[in-house]
Amino acid sequence: MNENKKGYWVYSVLVVLFFILLIAFAFYLIYDLIIKLADKDFSNNTVIQALITLIVTVFIGGYFSKWLEIKNAKKIELFKIQREISLRVIDYATILYYHPESSEAKELLVSESSKVKLYFDDDTLKAINNFITQENKDLFYNDLMDKLKKAIK
Repeated sequence: MNENKKGYWVYSVLVVLFFILLIAFAFYLIYDLIIKLADKDFSNNTVIQALITLIVTVFIGGYFSKWLEIKNAKKIELFKIQREISLRVIDYATILYYHPESSEAKELLVSESSKVKLYFDDDTLKAINNFITQENKDLFYNDLMDKLKKAIK
C-alpha cells in the first residue's frame, strides 16, 4: 500500500514539473519575441499585426463562445421547464379524462394553465381551456396531447 502512495506521489511531482517547464518555455518564447522585436525597433509590422490579430481573435472568440454558451443554457433551461409543465398537464388531463367528476384534477389543471400561458403558445392554452370546458373530452384530449408533443420536440 505504501508503494502505491509513493508511486502516485512521484507521478504527481513529475506531472507538476512538466507543466512548470511547459509554462516556463512559453514565457521564454514570449520573452525572446519581445527581445527580437525591441532590437529591430518594432519595424517588423507583420509580427506586430499578427500579435494584435491573435489577441483580438482570442478576446472576440472568447466573448462569442461565452455568448453562445449562455444562449444555449437558456434554451436548455426553457426546454426543461416546458417538459416539466407538459408532464404535469398530461398527468392532470389524464386524471380528468378518466375521472371527469374530479374537481381537484380540474383545479390543478387550471392552476397549471397559468404556467402554460407563460411558457407555451396560445394554441396550447386554448386546447387546455377547451378540454376543461367541453363535455366531449375525447377530441379535445387528443388535440391537447398533440399540442404538448409539438412543444416538447
